[in-house]
Amino acid sequence: MSEPSASLARGKDTVDLLQHTYKLIRQIIQTLWLDERDEELKASFASLMAYCTIIQDHISRILGNINGTTLSSTHNLITLLSGPLKHIFTTSFHSLSASARLNPLKEVYGKIRIEKESLSKIDILEPYLTLGSTSDERNDTIKLLASCEQELSDAYPEDPSQWKPEDRAPQLNIKEPSYAVWSAAQSIFKAMVSCMDCPCTPAHDFGARLCLGTYRKPNAELKLGLDDELDFDMFLSMEHDWQEVRVHTVKERVVQLIVDQADNCQSKAKCAAVRPMKVKKLCEPIAKSKSMAAYRLELKVTRNQLFKLKSERSSSTVDKSQSAVSLDEFLRGRSGSFTERTKRILAVILSSAVFHLHNTPWLQSTWSSSDVLFFRTSSSAVPLRPFIHTPLSNIVNESSGDADKENTCLDPEDIDPDDIDPDDLLSHQYPTLVTLAMMLLEVYFVAPFDLLAQKYNVKLESGSQSSSFTRYMDVNFVFQACQKEIPQNSQFYLAVENCLDPKVWQDEQGNRLDDLTLRTKIYNEVVLPLETELSQAYSSIPIEDLDRFAQEVDFGSWGQTIQTWNQQANTNASQNHGIVSMYSSPLPNSPGIMQRQSYDGRGFEDRRTRLDSPSGRKRPSLSPSGRETESHSVDPPLLSDIQVNCRSAYTVGILCALPLELLAVRALFDTKHASPEYIQGDSNHYALGMMNQHMVVAACLPSGEYGTNAAADSASNMKRTFPNIKFCLLVGIGGGAPTSDSDIRLGDVVVSLPTTRFPGVIQYDRGKEIEGSTFELTGSLQPPPRCLMTAVSSLRSDPDLPFNPLESYLEDIASRVPVPFRIQYRHPGQDNDCLHECFCHACHSSGVCGNKSSHIRRRSNRPTNHPEIHYGLIASGNRVLKDGSVRDRWAKEYGILCFEMEAAGVMNTFPCLVIRGICDYADSYKDKQWQHYAAATAAAYAKLLLGYTSTNSIHWSRSSTEEDRSFSMYEGVQDPPNKRQRI
Repeated sequence: MSEPSASLARGKDTVDLLQHTYKLIRQIIQTLWLDERDEELKASFASLMAYCTIIQDHISRILGNINGTTLSSTHNLITLLSGPLKHIFTTSFHSLSASARLNPLKEVYGKIRIEKESLSKIDILEPYLTLGSTSDERNDTIKLLASCEQELSDAYPEDPSQWKPEDRAPQLNIKEPSYAVWSAAQSIFKAMVSCMDCPCTPAHDFGARLCLGTYRKPNAELKLGLDDELDFDMFLSMEHDWQEVRVHTVKERVVQLIVDQADNCQSKAKCAAVRPMKVKKLCEPIAKSKSMAAYRLELKVTRNQLFKLKSERSSSTVDKSQSAVSLDEFLRGRSGSFTERTKRILAVILSSAVFHLHNTPWLQSTWSSSDVLFFRTSSSAVPLRPFIHTPLSNIVNESSGDADKENTCLDPEDIDPDDIDPDDLLSHQYPTLVTLAMMLLEVYFVAPFDLLAQKYNVKLESGSQSSSFTRYMDVNFVFQACQKEIPQNSQFYLAVENCLDPKVWQDEQGNRLDDLTLRTKIYNEVVLPLETELSQAYSSIPIEDLDRFAQEVDFGSWGQTIQTWNQQANTNASQNHGIVSMYSSPLPNSPGIMQRQSYDGRGFEDRRTRLDSPSGRKRPSLSPSGRETESHSVDPPLLSDIQVNCRSAYTVGILCALPLELLAVRALFDTKHASPEYIQGDSNHYALGMMNQHMVVAACLPSGEYGTNAAADSASNMKRTFPNIKFCLLVGIGGGAPTSDSDIRLGDVVVSLPTTRFPGVIQYDRGKEIEGSTFELTGSLQPPPRCLMTAVSSLRSDPDLPFNPLESYLEDIASRVPVPFRIQYRHPGQDNDCLHECFCHACHSSGVCGNKSSHIRRRSNRPTNHPEIHYGLIASGNRVLKDGSVRDRWAKEYGILCFEMEAAGVMNTFPCLVIRGICDYADSYKDKQWQHYAAATAAAYAKLLLGYTSTNSIHWSRSSTEEDRSFSMYEGVQDPPNKRQRI
């Protein structure tokens, strides 16, 4: 063997040894991670493990191609891989050769696997590894590994063409959707256009907005033989007033009038079949439907002819008085609405729209995200139910909604090769697919296409010069620029790549595909990969029933689920569960007094917030379904179904110290319950309601009382009066303790989190003074309940959690509190957030100081006003802390993030978690400017956390005992005769 070949072989052996080294390091860190209880250390170990795993995979891939590399490149690879190891290993251990290090590492791994004591593990590791004793040192190690991984990715990129089929994300076996939608949509458009001729002046400007969807049928409906029914929901307009319409494409059916059984039997003769009316002028049924706002216009198409059926009462909550919101508007101004779940659902719906509507007038060649619209509901929710806006043109082209069939009548043999424009060879024959690829990229990156191009330095053609060719080239260039940020083995990448590849949409001879073959290709090459991606990420979302599922998702509140509750069903349920229904909102001058509402037997529906339960959804919902209508009342409007509950039904307690804190909490109730009457021996006054499906009881300390003793007394009363409370949330304001590790700002939230030494809260004024002016903490407090700790972990690990998870709740609070307080519950501005380095008498007394700027710690402004959430230790005591030096000393010695005055009195009374909004910095400069906003951020986090916490619902039927009669919410309600019992 020649010397170069031998050197290359030795280099390959060294690389192989380094791969085994990274594997052993990962195994050692994984063992540490499994037994670690400190959240910060656990997170650091997880990052170290992840990078070691990725680097190990890179090495394995590179080793497969190392035979084709040069000696110098192998040497560079060894140098690159050795860089992080120099930082991870001790100096003496790193001096050993790669082969000499393996056996000691194996021994270390074997020892710490069976060792349970943390200190003993440290002793075992000390001669070999230095993972960092501080967070900064660990972060430096993580940065080195991240840099090494990035360099490996850049220097040794993967080649997707070499992937085996099994290396790509597998496609699922999903049944094909109906191919009948295309012809039905064509027929509907023709039928409508044929009825547009009328002598009305001025001429009508007809428009349609067709609901987009997969048009799949759930298996239950298929078994009932309903697969031949196709209904199309849309809105029609002659000017700008949109009317709800449902168009049926089914066999003619008999529609009968249903009369009450109590009517005279002679009236049965009036129940003759109602014959459909042939529509001659489209403007007539639309105009007539304007006077029936609560009804939906029902049409039917048979053989390209339009018929009017009997109008039906609408179940939609769409508020037609509000303008629709386009997808482009969401991308530009409401990016927080996009989560991984909503993006995947939207991708499936948009691709299904192309599958169903390609080459129809519904889908123009110039369609874009501006044409995809979403309607608001009366509660300001925005269901994830897109509509395509299409003008109803008199020109109905049988085969072109795309302008795709230019020159299709020409025989290729008749074209002189010298007459072919080279640009035409580079173009794409199906512009709608190019647009789909563009919109998929917009949704993936949550950015409109022009800004996406700008981000990746791609210059676009101006609108006036744009054509099918330039648009294709623009989208292709942007995709090439950003494709590195999309996993290349993902089904999403495959779908976009297929959309833009002209060869996919040609036959073997390079000719256009016939319509059926084309649509089959669209499904197999684009829709199916996106359906597979959705199913793999969210197995609980049914592809066969995606349309129904999507319309229950609030796109306006980053994917929370909303649900229509049928009032009649709830009325039936109330017979068993003690639910009092059919009440209207309170009388104008009688807060809390309810008035009965007439009921006509038809039932009615109410849009209601419903959060995903842990058992029913893969990820819990995080926010309200939308902002409530602005009200001057402190409490949200009473919903139409109110439960009459005994005290045993409430399972969550919230305790506040100040009325301004309780006001923020009550503003976030989804449903308000009436307060109980006076309870002997309990001086608390309670606010009751529902919050994220939890039965909540909230209370405030008596005015003028504060500290641990007052809090302990209030908590004891609450626990005695509401015996089934499982845990309590202490929600309110506190003083922050910023450090170099925790950039705490005013308005941020601090949540108590246990460490290896403390249970999340320290009673910092309880202890022993020891000689030498030292203070030793004594006593112990109970840690937060396990259910809340798992909820916190679930929240912090949720990939769908937006960067501003509290924003919608903060808006709810600011819009629901009384008008005079609304400005106080909004962010006061970062200019009013000053952290002083030291105390200055001149600054504090008069505000006039020649050296004032030097007393303020310089901190760059955050890019937004969104509050950040911090997890760690909270100090609690009976004294008000107004000393920055004492604050910093406690923060440095114990890692304290926040100071407050109630938690230590409650921790041993209730299982509880402390949530504090930062209103000052616990120094002599504290004031009340930030108190209301800080109270709002704490309340917002409390509701957010409850969305991740499993409910402990206990349903009770009502009792005739004096205890339960105190909870009668309305006069005149009849108690059932049975005794209280669990159901």
